[in-house]
Amino acid sequence: MATEAPPRIHRLTATLANQIAAGEVVERPASILKELLENSLDAGARRITVRLEGGGLDLLQVEDDGVGILPDDLSLALERHATSKLRSVQDLHAIATLGFRGEALPAIASVARLDILSRAISRNQAARLQIAGGTLIANEAAARAPGTTVRITDLFFNVPARRKFLRAAPAELARNQKVLRQAALAHFSVAFQLYQGPRPLLQFPAAADAQGRADRVGAVLGEEFLRQAVYFELEDQGLSLSGWLGLPTYNRARGDEQYFFVNQRPVRDPVIAHAVRAAYADVLYKERHPLFVLYLNLAPELVDVNVHPAKAEVRFRDARLVHDFLFRSLQRVIAEQRPGTIIPPVPLPQQPAPPPPAANLSLPLRAPAVQEGQGAYWERVVAPAKTLGTMTPQVPDQAVSDQPLGDALAQIHERFILAQNAAGIVLVDQHAAHERILYEKMKISRQQNDIQQFIIPEYIHVSPAQMAQFEHAQADLRKAGLEISVAGPGTLAIYAAPLGMNAESYGQTIGQLLGEEGAWAQGDEDELLASLACRAAIKVNRKLSLSEMNALLRQLEATPRAGQCNHGRPTVIELSLAELDRLFLRGR
Repeated sequence: MATEAPPRIHRLTATLANQIAAGEVVERPASILKELLENSLDAGARRITVRLEGGGLDLLQVEDDGVGILPDDLSLALERHATSKLRSVQDLHAIATLGFRGEALPAIASVARLDILSRAISRNQAARLQIAGGTLIANEAAARAPGTTVRITDLFFNVPARRKFLRAAPAELARNQKVLRQAALAHFSVAFQLYQGPRPLLQFPAAADAQGRADRVGAVLGEEFLRQAVYFELEDQGLSLSGWLGLPTYNRARGDEQYFFVNQRPVRDPVIAHAVRAAYADVLYKERHPLFVLYLNLAPELVDVNVHPAKAEVRFRDARLVHDFLFRSLQRVIAEQRPGTIIPPVPLPQQPAPPPPAANLSLPLRAPAVQEGQGAYWERVVAPAKTLGTMTPQVPDQAVSDQPLGDALAQIHERFILAQNAAGIVLVDQHAAHERILYEKMKISRQQNDIQQFIIPEYIHVSPAQMAQFEHAQADLRKAGLEISVAGPGTLAIYAAPLGMNAESYGQTIGQLLGEEGAWAQGDEDELLASLACRAAIKVNRKLSLSEMNALLRQLEATPRAGQCNHGRPTVIELSLAELDRLFLRGR
């Protein structure tokens, strides 16, 4: 039995409490910069200048032209849980500002030397406070134009163990730049500048119109991103989504160029991440990451931003609604990116979203403002091409140079289709293009439960390993539209298959499918259809007539997600006349 008296409970000192809070809010210079930028933006600043030394370890200063702080409130701003942004519990349920917790400034002041100079827009004189490690050094009148300057030096001077965990100055500088870029992408009307010592590193003029906003996005992610992305605006059920969505063929090995904002707040959220992954599921290599700058706006009461002190996480009141809206919107934008098409700012149709990652093909094709149902798509695109081996042309025998992919001119090495359209020339990978066409048709066939039945079954011989694979995946194959049964030792009989497959390739395609181990073998139906489409698509070294090539082009133009195959490779490369002229140095 213990004989010692229990330890007494006591109140922490204000300094110690602030240093504990600093562990959550003040992780590194970049987290401080984020908090200070939020204060400046909440104060209505239209110009913000950031100055760093040593990547923010030696100096981090943020200067703005906002409304400022009243002299009587300046010392109060350095107390914990003191804020001008909340007054009641009701305010906490509908937060419309970036900051609200009242923890950042006192936490920063407890682990650094802080100098804050502010003049309220309604006053003729400024006030200044100096604090070192939570101890007040000076409180005096000063001179300044309206606005606030916060200067932080010697970060973690009084908690050296924390400083040892920081990276070298260049790495910390890079983190600060990322924070400023996020702020610049979320607040186009504000001008931002960042200096490292006397050297300007980032400068973003205020963007007053659409071109200015696009220029800022290009300055952050590069001009190539703008050329490889589509801008869109969509609304539905009180939610709005807009921004720049990178094409699937323009991707990276890392997900470090993905910017998502909820009510102008940069966030990380599993609901958002899953919706984005599901939208790109059919068009991107599994290990690659898309690029995007996306803005979700909704009523403040529908999202809880008071989840973590760093305010980088959110919780949605109706996560399913948000997920379905994001998935449906992004999937639509990706699906409509066929050559020559433009996404207009029109509302989404009022219809239930399918469970991800199944595709929703009720999409506009030529007139995006008028919705076309699956039946119309089936009659116009799928039904005329049930047997793709013959590839009957889908257009009358007339000039089609006004079509996005133009007229086929030749086949290159029995691998690529060369075509001419009004803008220049087009190169199409015949296998990748046909693979995407087949895949989309098979998905519709599955949704419509419309398969082609064989009067006489086709028999194939399989190895013991293939037979074992078939027995393991028989139910999944049936869901995909393949009716197969064991006909004898080492023999399978195929009784039905999805529409679109060439009857001459059933045996070979099924045999190859049963010989591979992929995601489809773990029950992924879309992966199964994608594997079928890849196996059944036109192969390299198959000679095509002009009629067959034009038929393929017309079908590709009417196919969702036509810009890339099922594995994320591009299907089409276009070169304009201007680009061709540059290649041949014309005009020089």
